[in-house]
Amino acid sequence: MRTIGWMAVLLTVLSAPAQAQERDGRFLFNAYCVACHGSDARGDGLDADLFSPPPANLRSGILAKYTDDQLVERIRHGRPLNLAHDPARLQGRAGDTEMLVAYLHRLPSLPWRRIEHGQEIYVDRCEVCHGPFGHVSTILPRGVSRLPRDLSDPAYQRRTSDATLLARAHHGKGGMPAILGLGVPENQQALIAYVRLLSPGYEHYSRFCSGCHGDDGRGPGVDWASAPRPTVVFDQTYFAKKDPDALRRDVWHMLGDSEPQMPHMSRVLRPSEVRAILAFLRALPPD
Repeated sequence: MRTIGWMAVLLTVLSAPAQAQERDGRFLFNAYCVACHGSDARGDGLDADLFSPPPANLRSGILAKYTDDQLVERIRHGRPLNLAHDPARLQGRAGDTEMLVAYLHRLPSLPWRRIEHGQEIYVDRCEVCHGPFGHVSTILPRGVSRLPRDLSDPAYQRRTSDATLLARAHHGKGGMPAILGLGVPENQQALIAYVRLLSPGYEHYSRFCSGCHGDDGRGPGVDWASAPRPTVVFDQTYFAKKDPDALRRDVWHMLGDSEPQMPHMSRVLRPSEVRAILAFLRALPPD
């Protein structure tokens, strides 16, 4: 996903006009930044969904945390800004770390054969409304007027029994249609096993870890041929020996390394042009 996003960013950069001497901040922003950050600088450009996390909303007050000199360095050379300057982002990564660590501890005890069968049912009958990770799909089928339930919500998972989940899947509820073929106990158990997997931790693991470590944490995943083969197996032996604080540190740094970096703009934007973009952005009314 991030590779595709990089290609989109680079194509945007390369397709922009070569001569920039007479361009103002708005023109420069539209030429080099709008594909990711959106025409209103709110982080909702056409390519925004290619990134996880998405591009920043530049009207949220984030620019006020940095000087122009810091931002010029960031934009021209792609160097990350000090995370400590952004408490909300720091807190967000801490939360992501805890959710991912909790999910990693689940891996050794999960019934993977049953989950794989349940995933087939989910993808065929549920994903169109609930999305690949349990929360609402961005494009709903025609005729669906109510937002589907967020199946990945930990609070919903805690308060909803297996029997209730199965009844709603088997018989339908409200605008949700019944799922055919759930009369077979094997299918019932498989679907419930997969739905119970859905969580923020599962989504983070799927996005950042499973490509190398495999869905079950035993590797190799589908991406290992293009990267060093993982030496870690997330089994009970690993967790018995691994210091919990060291595991959290490893996950923290992994999430930081996985964040998409802005492309280097030093070859297409001079410092004065970056300052023109910043002047344009700072003049926009905040959200």
